[in-house]
Parts: sequence; structure tokens; C-alpha cells
Amino acid sequence: MANLSKTKALFGFTSPRTIEKIIPEIKILCQNFEGQQWSGNEDLQAEFFQTLFDSEFYEGETFPTDPALAARDRMTRAPKAFGFVDLQPEVKLTQAGELLLAEKRLDELFTRQLLKFQLPSPYHTQSRTVSFAVRPYLELIRLIKDLGSLSKTEIALFFSQLTNFNKYDEIVEKILKFRRESKEYKGSRKMYINECFENEILEIFEDEVVSKKLKTRESSDTSLKKFIKTKRANMKDYADAFVRYIRATELITFQKRTFRLIISPQKLDEVDYLLNTVSRNPFVFKSHKEFKEYIFNPFTLSLLSDNKELLIAKLKTLGLTEIDETLNIENLKDIFDELKLTVKAKNIEDKKRELKDYKELPDIIEVFEQIKKKDIPDPPLFLEWNVWRSFVMLNYAKRIDGNFIMDIDGMPLNTAPGNMADLEIEFDDFGIIGEVTLSSGATQFKMEGDSVPRHFGNALRKFEKDTYCIFIATNIHEGCLAHFFNLNRFNTKHYGGKTKIIPLSLDKFIEFINIGVSNKFSDPIKLKNWLENQWVLNQTIEDEEKWKIEIDKQVLIWAV
Repeated sequence: MANLSKTKALFGFTSPRTIEKIIPEIKILCQNFEGQQWSGNEDLQAEFFQTLFDSEFYEGETFPTDPALAARDRMTRAPKAFGFVDLQPEVKLTQAGELLLAEKRLDELFTRQLLKFQLPSPYHTQSRTVSFAVRPYLELIRLIKDLGSLSKTEIALFFSQLTNFNKYDEIVEKILKFRRESKEYKGSRKMYINECFENEILEIFEDEVVSKKLKTRESSDTSLKKFIKTKRANMKDYADAFVRYIRATELITFQKRTFRLIISPQKLDEVDYLLNTVSRNPFVFKSHKEFKEYIFNPFTLSLLSDNKELLIAKLKTLGLTEIDETLNIENLKDIFDELKLTVKAKNIEDKKRELKDYKELPDIIEVFEQIKKKDIPDPPLFLEWNVWRSFVMLNYAKRIDGNFIMDIDGMPLNTAPGNMADLEIEFDDFGIIGEVTLSSGATQFKMEGDSVPRHFGNALRKFEKDTYCIFIATNIHEGCLAHFFNLNRFNTKHYGGKTKIIPLSLDKFIEFINIGVSNKFSDPIKLKNWLENQWVLNQTIEDEEKWKIEIDKQVLIWAV
């Protein structure tokens, strides 16, 4: 049980990074430890973490010094808070958890469970200093709807202060004032935002500042400067978490070019239904048992699609003219799911067509610049999406598939699963996989050293033709460069023989795309020959550093 007295602002769940990642973790917990005592049982908690660490789903290389604490960190936050697992008195999968593991209509399930999350609750007891009364995800959707759009910065600065739904109008006015004054500010936007963070933090934490209680958990530095810096970083992290989790409902998408959060045009009626029917006031529960009955049962919150009459009307607006109205609600939802897939496929094809005349090149380059500055809601996701856009723009492939997930509006939703390449490109007589990362230093080698060649081997077997991998990172770490250099030279059965991995820094990839466009790339053989030549050079050149220098030079002439 958490006490809200420890916080003065809203908090998001920063672990796991996306809510979908709790699925395999809950599955491992319940398959191996259901029925066993969790609370206070550090041996079981450590055993669970060891099982998770040994699984194919775990992302990371370092085993924590306190695995029991790491286990609690994973299970007592999002999985417990959203009602997917019961940890008291023993481990038990809930009804909502069963639907989660079935992985059917996850957007629907996430909508139900996120909108039921409230402060306070029996899991989060009321603060002694701040009167919490809010359903954070419901009010976030309301803000996006009422204001037309919302940026991650606005979420960090102002939505984080919406601790009581009665403060809603005050928060709206703060955001509108922020927008007005940003246009009048004489300095840089970065300076303006930093000033806003400082002002808001000094207001939110006035008591701590006045009483000089400035120590943060992360540091022994008790200076005001350090306090503000830490709080600003926390607010940004929580905003990032709110963006990732609310996107899982698929009610929210990104506005093209600005990447601000907006209501999906396809979901406006569904959002209106929720805003009109879901109580803004958190429920008061007589007991933990009553609360659990509410949070564990996904159907204690209704969606538009639960109403048969409204669902049939929705199907008609999506173009379905003949509907068997005797079908039950589940069968109608199956039809609804198929229609959404059709709409999604059409929107993705529309975006592909927009890309093929090169008009989107300036936007693609601008997005890469935003990614490098991390001035974008989800840089790793947008890197995968933007590299996909780049190859679609170059055109002339049989297929170009990004393995990241897109929403119904054709905007990026989730990064590619860890067991597959980020991008697959197939031509008549060769194939390419794209692997992208924003990791750097030794972390890059730990994260990519095995997965990239493994994905290459899988693709080689899948394509059954000459296969190459283009590995793109902001900067290529020397360990990764040396590793790929040697894997390209020696037969490794596990990876399908000699790999053909060609590393490019993000700046060099941008050059690569510009050269392709300026030379009106239309002959895939030129691309294959260039990739093959870099690999052949790898076989005889003195070392990996000289190889990288030559690759960078050859980028300038690949499409000539």
C-alpha cells in the first residue's frame, strides 16, 4: 500500500517502458508462482526475478544486486495498480489479467483498466497535505479533447498538477497562458521552458523550498539547483510514461508533423462516450474486497462498443451496409475488429503513397533531427518509424515492412518486438533487414551484439536469398563495430554463416537517403552492389576502423 503523502503531483508508471511489456512478466509470475505468498516473501520474489531474467522476454544484461526489490518494482506498480494481478494474500491472476494474457482487444482492456485507476484508492491512501481526487488517465483524455492537442512538455508542466479534478479549469488556464506567453517570449524556446519548469516546481514544492527540505532520493546534494533539476527530470519521465500508457488505449494518436497528442479521428465518438459516462469523482470503497471486485473485473467500466445499438451505428459509419443485428455483442466486436484492420491498412497505404514522390523528404530529415535532440515523444519508436518512411520513399522494393506497431491512423504505436528485426525490405533477388538503436557506449554492444546477428540469421533463412543488414545508431560503438566486423569474416552456424552487417551512423544514414533521392534511385541492383562491396571490403581490409572510414566515403556514391 502506497501513501500519497509522499507526492505532491501525479505520477506515471515508468517501468515497464510500455504497458504491453507486463504481459510476459505476469505470465511468468502466474505460471510459476500462483497460489504462493508474495508479501514479505523475499525468497519467492528473488526466485521470480531469476526466472524472468533467464527468460527470452527480459531486456537487459545486468542482474540486480537486490533481485527481490527488482521483482517488487515490476509487480507492485502497473500490474497491481491496473488490476491485472492480485498479490495479497497470495499471487493470483485476476479476470482482467486473464483477458490480458489472452491478448485479444488489448486496446479495449487497457482503456477499461487505465480509466478505473484513481487516486486515492485502497492501494494509494490519501495524502495528509494534498487532497487527491482524480482519475488521471480520464482527465488526460479530457484535456487532449478540450484543448485540441497536448504536448509532452505541457503534460510534464501542468497535467502533473491535476491532483484533483476540481482543479481542471485552473490547469486548462495554465496551459493556455503557457501557449500565449511562449509566442511573446524573446529568448529561445528552451530557455522559456526551463523558466516555466523552475516556476512551477517552486510553486508545487513551496513548503519543501521554504523549509529547506531539499534532499532527493537520488542524491545527497541538498542545493536548490539540484532539487529543481531532479524534480524536472522526474516530471519529464512521468510525462513520458503517461504518453506511452495512454497511447495503448488507441484512443489517442500523434498529430502529423508536431507529434502532439490528439484524439484519434476514428475514435472521437468513443472518447465522447467515455467522457460523458465515466465518473470523474473517484469511488469510495468500504473495504479492500469491494475495491478488488471493482478493479479486477474489467466490465465494471463500459465502453461504447459494449452497447449493441451504438456498436451497430459505429459499424455503419465505417462503411458496413449489411449487418446481421441478431449477432451477439462479441460477434459484432469481431466484425468491428476486422473493419478497424481494414481502415488501418488503408491509412498505412495512404501514407506510403504520400512518401513516394519525395515531398516528405524535408519532414523525414526534420524528424531525424528531432530524434537526435530527443525533442519528440518517443525517440526509439520514431526512429524505427522514420527509417521505415525513408526506405518507403526510396521505393522499388517488393515489400517494406516495419515490425513496429502502428495505430488505426497509421502513426507509430509500439516498437518492434525483441524477437524480430525492426525492418524487413525484400527485393526480387535480395533482402535487407534494418536494425536501429539510440543506445550508445557499452550498452549498445550489450543490447545489440547478439540480437542483430541473430535477426540476420533468421532473415537469411526466411528470405532464402542474399541478405544484408543495415545497422543504424546515433553513433556506432567501437565494440559493436569490431564485433560485426569479425562476424562478417567468420562462419557462425548460429547466424547462418558469415553475416553481412553494414553499420551506419544516423548522420551517414541521412546522407545515404539524401544521395538516393538526389540521384532518383530506381535500380535496386545499385543498392545490392553497394552493400555487397562493403562486405567484400570487410573481408580484406586491415581493421574495423579503416573499414568504417571506407563505408562512410562510399555512402556518397552508392546511388550514382
